[in-house]
Amino acid sequence: MTEGEKTVVVETDELTKRFKDVLAVDQVTLSVERGQVFGFLGPNGSGKTTTIGMLVGIVTPTAGSFSLFGATSPRQLLAARTRVGATLETPNFYPYLGGRDNLLIAARVKGVGDERIDECLDLVGLGDRGKHKFKTYSLGMKQRLALAATMLNDPELIILDEPSNGLDPQGMREVREIIGVLADRGKTIFLSSHLLWEVERTCTHVAIVRKGRIVKVGSVAEVVGGHHAHGEIVAALVRADDDERLQTALEAYPETASLQPAEDGGGFVVGLRSDDLAGLNRWLADRGVYVSHLAPHRRSLEDAFIGLTEGEFAPMTGIAS
Repeated sequence: MTEGEKTVVVETDELTKRFKDVLAVDQVTLSVERGQVFGFLGPNGSGKTTTIGMLVGIVTPTAGSFSLFGATSPRQLLAARTRVGATLETPNFYPYLGGRDNLLIAARVKGVGDERIDECLDLVGLGDRGKHKFKTYSLGMKQRLALAATMLNDPELIILDEPSNGLDPQGMREVREIIGVLADRGKTIFLSSHLLWEVERTCTHVAIVRKGRIVKVGSVAEVVGGHHAHGEIVAALVRADDDERLQTALEAYPETASLQPAEDGGGFVVGLRSDDLAGLNRWLADRGVYVSHLAPHRRSLEDAFIGLTEGEFAPMTGIAS
């Protein structure tokens, strides 16, 4: 591999899964490169877990294909999955056994030695709780033990399904810090979540999925900022006395790429193909709309997610995005 060449770890091509009359995953195409922390973001029921199920081999695709480390055939994928660690939904452990004994069983199942158990417990901050029974663990500790089990075979790719689901802020922070440590060690991480703030703080790249289809994919900065064929979209917050007239004028503005209501205080967040806010102000004034506020606006992942998944305030018909 030449210097600067990127290695694809996970790749899907129109991956599809149908359960009778339900199309759970609809032609998902994405690529995850080595070292990325890739967030698979979508509402509950959007096909995230089903997609992961296909990657780890517990769900059979209806159509399309995928590869892990370049492997595509059943025999190759079986070998490739030895380089993968995965945590799916609720972790299953024996409640009356201690954390360390549970990991001993997990190590036997994975066919790996016991030498990494203490290292993995320390990694997730459970080194001093290894003898305590699993049933005494908090939800956050249970999730951290699941992460420890995932790391037993020292995987190159770590797949996590909703790792922060149900956790309090302290538990979320602990999981986020562990993911950060793993990323610093060069691991590639693919995690599904519906928690936008956590994804924005944790991930380098993200795919937003809605009803089984990917509606946006790229680096977090690209998805939040928005891009157009001719360059980056500049977001601006605009407020005026009459929201109806303001919306009409913004929709007609030639440089408008997207439009959605502002979260607080009225007005709109408008995506522009140009950073010429003075030009926008002149356009509005020429149409009798006098703004009370016009300033650059840094969109959050939540802004992008709402616009892309709810559809109500997505990029307007006939306007390129």
